[in-house]
Amino acid sequence: MKRSIFLTICSLFISLFSFGQTSTEQFETESNGSPSFTDNGVIFNIISHVGAFDIQANFPGTGWNGTANDNRYIDNSNDPATPPSFSIKTTSNLFKVNRFWMFLSSLNLDLTVPGTLTITGKLSGVTKFTQTKSTGFATSMAPTNGYTLIDLTNLNGQNYSNIIIDELRLTLGGNYRYAGLDAFTWVKDSGIVVLATNETASSQKGMSIYPNPTSGPLSIKTEDNAQAEVYSQDGKLLKNLDIKKGTNQADISELPNGVYILKTPSGSSKIIKK
Repeated sequence: MKRSIFLTICSLFISLFSFGQTSTEQFETESNGSPSFTDNGVIFNIISHVGAFDIQANFPGTGWNGTANDNRYIDNSNDPATPPSFSIKTTSNLFKVNRFWMFLSSLNLDLTVPGTLTITGKLSGVTKFTQTKSTGFATSMAPTNGYTLIDLTNLNGQNYSNIIIDELRLTLGGNYRYAGLDAFTWVKDSGIVVLATNETASSQKGMSIYPNPTSGPLSIKTEDNAQAEVYSQDGKLLKNLDIKKGTNQADISELPNGVYILKTPSGSSKIIKK
């Protein structure tokens, strides 16, 4: 049977209010050896998949904040495990990534060796995008202290900066064995707050949606007239729904299996149920 999962099965809700906040973490206030960092009130964990990645602060002047040398960054401290791979992950907030800078080299810091970098964004363990960059890396220290800009607004000709994720995974390939990451620029939507999984639809004031999951038909109960919109997780508008005060019947059976987001105006804010 065709099923379109409309909200998360565990009733995970997200409330979105107003605008996104762009922040750049330069790691200058983080502790050497720390497996996590905090920026704009959000805690990110540094998860080592292959090699040992954490905050590096032992070599002043070897980082890059986007315009000048700085002192702290994430790296694998010349750990020989291969292929080096780590994630930046948070369980308290969702985020989007704009850009970051990476030093990619052999273990002896030779920038001229050939290599690749695979960038993967995940949400709840599901891959939302993945791309492998194989050209355009810095091969000398000047003018960016050996760092290469990884720009998700134009990664291999695609824009991935608007995709909501909770994990950014980076994996080196080819002859790259050392990685340093600095000037991590990301977006925190000011109202993206993950609430407890035991919340119910009725706890979101003014609206309830059921059943969830659904094979297509669903009921939307609201206290006000509204024009609702159904989006894919990458932000693409898929369907408009004209919602009247009371209980409304809707159907999304034409959509493929997946997770979708319903937006409805609620005063000056929006309610998103995912």
